[in-house]
Amino acid sequence: MTERIVVVGAGLSGLLVAAGHARRGASVTLVERLPAVGGVWGFDHPDVVAAAEECRRAGVKFFLGASAIRWRDHRLLIVGPGAVRWLDADLLVFAGGNRPPTAAELGIAGGRLAGVFAGTVAHHLLDAGVVLGHKPVVVGTREEAAIILPHLAEHGHVTVVGGTAPTGDGLASRLDWWPGYRPLRLHGTDRVDQLDIGRGDAVVPLYCDAVILAGPALPLRNIDGAVRDDSEGVVFVQPLDPTLDAAGVARAVHPTAPVPPPQGELVP
Repeated sequence: MTERIVVVGAGLSGLLVAAGHARRGASVTLVERLPAVGGVWGFDHPDVVAAAEECRRAGVKFFLGASAIRWRDHRLLIVGPGAVRWLDADLLVFAGGNRPPTAAELGIAGGRLAGVFAGTVAHHLLDAGVVLGHKPVVVGTREEAAIILPHLAEHGHVTVVGGTAPTGDGLASRLDWWPGYRPLRLHGTDRVDQLDIGRGDAVVPLYCDAVILAGPALPLRNIDGAVRDDSEGVVFVQPLDPTLDAAGVARAVHPTAPVPPPQGELVP
């Protein structure tokens, strides 16, 4: 009997996994919330275009613009424009990418204040020309942080807490970096105006008007019944290293050659 596999997420990881399983003879369905493939890589990235074409040649069925809602008894509920359906599957492969952490996950105390942004949200707002602040603090450094730091530096003084040293275009000389420190508490009345950071017994107040939570990356999981690592009938394919290039992603997720990559993490 032909194995039935549903892959959720049509970024580069999902496309590569879908194509690999289809080449092995499985019946593969690919579900993507957005109306186009590519995810953070973009629909026109050469590796995305090549992987999508390989999926089509291998007979992968696409459901674009459809959200995966629930996994139960080896059936996946998907909802799209004008259609709600259950897909039967022997295996669910979740390739939904990753996300920045929340304040709670970072252990940051304090109220829920305006001016605190997830790194991905900050990225979209900056692309739209929104000025987030003139004294922003960025917690952690990952791919989004590398992208947003130059934009933030155009409008004020930027402070980076933890992570690795910011690089590129003389950026390091235009900001303050606190390596080895972690965020402790947010202060403010309506909008954030101070972030306490600490290392050991030392606590340092950073006066700010925006805080961007950029890292470390965590796996994004949002399907009821397919959240825990031990969810029945589910495999998670979510490389967390934002420095992986297309070849690194391929090594991390290829179902026929599961060799651990030299960098990154494959969530089991």
